[in-house]
Amino acid sequence: MKHKGLLITLTIFLVPLAPAFACDYLYTIIDQSGREISLEEGGTALLRQDETYTLRMEYRENHRNCTVTPEETLYLLDGARWRVNRESQPLVLLEAPRWEESGPRSHRGEFPLLASLVGTWALEVVRSCPRGGYHGVIHLEVQP
Repeated sequence: MKHKGLLITLTIFLVPLAPAFACDYLYTIIDQSGREISLEEGGTALLRQDETYTLRMEYRENHRNCTVTPEETLYLLDGARWRVNRESQPLVLLEAPRWEESGPRSHRGEFPLLASLVGTWALEVVRSCPRGGYHGVIHLEVQP
């Protein structure tokens, strides 16, 4: 009986610590020299204007049988859909991301980009699914 009370108490405290999203994301910026900078959700990376970078996104599904493919993920750059070769956007996506399965329920995609306009830009990543999905933001600050 004593163990049952302990189990209930632990459940009450540990359930709120469970992930709120159905996916865990990792972000990495790779510069022209190959130097990698890890970026946490909500963090900011510093970029140089007119230089190209690769943004690597990796995510792991926290559940089985996900019906949302990596290609169905929505990317918003300052609220507008981030599209390939749209030169009116401050970060020009140079080509469609290349996705690969990096492990069980894990995916990795690379987004080649050109930092074209000075400023700080929010990149939102949105995965909509009935199991919680994901909505995260990183900031990319382009300096002259």
